[in-house]
Order: sequence, then C-alpha cells, then structure tokens
Amino acid sequence: MNLGALFRRIIINANQSSSYMKSRSLVYHDIHSNICYTNMSTSLDLFINHIRIIREMGFNIVSEITKEEGQIQLTFDDGFLGIYDNISVINELDVSVKLFIVTSFIGKASHLDKKQLVELSNNPLITIGSHTDSHRRLSSLHKDEVLNELIYSKEILESLLDITINDLCYPEGKFDKRVINIARDAGYVNQYSLIPGAFLIELFKNVRRRSLVQSSNKKDFRSILNGGDDILERWYMKKHFKS
Repeated sequence: MNLGALFRRIIINANQSSSYMKSRSLVYHDIHSNICYTNMSTSLDLFINHIRIIREMGFNIVSEITKEEGQIQLTFDDGFLGIYDNISVINELDVSVKLFIVTSFIGKASHLDKKQLVELSNNPLITIGSHTDSHRRLSSLHKDEVLNELIYSKEILESLLDITINDLCYPEGKFDKRVINIARDAGYVNQYSLIPGAFLIELFKNVRRRSLVQSSNKKDFRSILNGGDDILERWYMKKHFKS
C-alpha cells in the first residue's frame, strides 16, 4: 500500500460519525467472478459484502438520489464487461446501477459491445450516463475538443439506446469551471466528480460528489458511508480540480 492510500485509510477511519446518514454516490469500475477485465475491478464477494453493509446500516439503494439522507447510488465507470457477465447477481441483489460509458470503447476488448449495452439499458435496474467519447482529460482540452467529446458521446448513446442522456462523469475525475459550463450548455444536468461528500451538497452548480469505494474493505467501507472521507474534500480538489 502506498503512502497516499495509507493516509486516506487512516483519515477515513478517524473521521467517521456513526450518526451520519447523508445520501452519497459510490464509485466502482467493474465487478468480477472468474474473469477480471481491469485491475480496478471489485470481486463479487467484496461487492456483495458492500451491499449487505449498505442495507444493514439502513440505507436504500436507488437509481437517482432525491433525499438528503438515507440513499445510496452505485456508479460504474468506463463500461467494462464484468457488469454484463454478472448481471444475474445484480438482478438477484435487486440493486440499481448507473453505468458511465466511454462511447469509443464500445465493442473494444474487455468492454461492452452495442448489443450488450442495449440489453443492459433495457434492464430496469440499469441507467446510463456519458463518460465522454474517448476518455480524454477534459480540463486539458480546447473548448471545441471538449464540446466534441461531450456532444458526440451524448448523440451516440441517445441514438443507440433511445433514451435521454443527462449525466456526465469526468474522465480521471479532472475538471474545471470551464468544463462545468460547457457540459451544462451541452445538456448535462448532473456532472459526477471524484470529490467525496454528501451528494446533494453541490460543489458547483450541477456538479455532484462521489466516494471511491471499489477496493474498500468492510471497515473502510462502513467508515465512508459514515462520512469518513468527507474531510478529504480539499485533498481531492487539489488532485482533480484545475482552478
């Protein structure tokens, strides 16, 4: 474990509150049983333990957060194949999942193809958002490049899935005020960051917080649900927000 990860664990476990029930969005990349498509994937056993903990602590798992307290949203970035391979587990657990899709990754190795994505989109437990077209760091691009990433991805997903795409997830979690404004003008109602905290406490207008949990053990996971990583907002902002 590197020093950054160790520091994060210590801080998270030192700053939790057992009475904290603020609604929050959680970040995963994939789940796996036999086949693991990315080193960011979460084992099924750990994922199932996470779901058990969420419910034991009194939270409801929802597709969209509408209340300040008591709701958890599960998000998965990039569109890896593990969700499709293990959709029976998602169905059995009866948990809502939001997938953020990189449109240029569709059909590539280890990622969902068009048919699989359509099938998942038709599952009532699955909602879809954009993770841009090519996963380039938006805060490093010119305005026209940002627009192309956002609009092209939105158009592809809406055409393929026959739905409206309102949600955007920043690649690498990197963003700035210019990106926020461009994305808002492009029609993205919710923009998902990697800055931890209560979901309905906006960082900026339209910008949502999320907590990274994909490798969290049971103790750390409980601490995050209890608000343990909220104190790291400034640290994450320094890493991800370009002022």
